[in-house]
Amino acid sequence: MKRPIYFFLALFLLCCSTLQPSAFGKRLKLYSFPKTVAAGQLVFITFENPLPETPFSQSKCTADRLVSWVKSDIPILRIEQNGQQVWTSLGSYNSNGDTSIASFMAPTTLTPGDALIYIVNERDASVPRTFKVIAEVQAKLTGLFGPPLTSLHAFRILGEGFVPTDIVSKEAAWEELEHNVTISKLAPDDQWVRMNKRMANDWDKLAEGNFLYIEQNGNSWRTFVEGCGIERGGLALDFTAPPGLKPGTATISLGIRMDKKEVVKTAPITVNVQ
Repeated sequence: MKRPIYFFLALFLLCCSTLQPSAFGKRLKLYSFPKTVAAGQLVFITFENPLPETPFSQSKCTADRLVSWVKSDIPILRIEQNGQQVWTSLGSYNSNGDTSIASFMAPTTLTPGDALIYIVNERDASVPRTFKVIAEVQAKLTGLFGPPLTSLHAFRILGEGFVPTDIVSKEAAWEELEHNVTISKLAPDDQWVRMNKRMANDWDKLAEGNFLYIEQNGNSWRTFVEGCGIERGGLALDFTAPPGLKPGTATISLGIRMDKKEVVKTAPITVNVQ
């Protein structure tokens, strides 16, 4: 009589041992996050990797708003303030080894004061951590990620306090300029100038965005985000360097646009140009 019981018990244990780790969820440890942030800004966080044997990454410039808890391939967040809770998804995300890094947008419904944050894996929430919501938007640049600036080459900056943004499509602007001035036959320097000037009108219509200002030897340029991501050093934004840069140094600063106006400009930092 006991043999069938032992058989089914052994079968149950075998099945449990072969299930994916994510099937049970796991209470994750939240390692670090900024202690202050304004509503609507992106936040950089690090936490325990839920699946260290399965590397995963994604890059996003926009922020998804969640109505309630949803099943997700990666953890999500629950934020509580004044008796209310908000669910939000992670944007850029990179898991490798024991640690995951990610970004998310501080919900626009938050008000100045303390709030609690939980990272939720399946339905298991982490121990809550406290952060402060501030009224004044603050941001800073920390440097370049990768090689020095080079005219007409892509580059990546690192910093804190960026905002989500829509990426303005270059395809429509290129077709318009091809029809008007045959942009494909212009020199690369002229192509950049034409495209930058044409797209400036579209950029200024966006409600939120991140503009980069570059200055060198009395010359100045403004260019808009072409991609977003995350690195171990913080939030990351991608740009294309303007033509006319000379070997040496230049200064860069970031303008943060919210509610259809520029609300803050970071202190400039010096970068190398080759």
